Amino acid sequence: MLNFIAADALASDALFACCSAQRALHDAIAAHEEAAAALVPLIADSEWHAKGVMALHELLIDLRARTAGEVGELENRLHEVQTLLAS
Repeated sequence: MLNFIAADALASDALFACCSAQRALHDAIAAHEEAAAALVPLIADSEWHAKGVMALHELLIDLRARTAGEVGELENRLHEVQTLLAS
């Protein structure tokens, strides 16, 4: 719930920008988490012994790790926006 006393500290445009940024970050986090979840069965399905499939398997593992890293960065930005809104 938005604290209206704290909201008075931000101009209307700045408050709208923060709320928009918060929504965009939530959407980005959800998209990355969905992408990471979609990679899990692909990683399991690509665990074979052929060199090409093994390379794909390693690439998928790397992609999942980088996606998780992006989720962490987005969550940091979201926390910053939420802190700004709370002040």
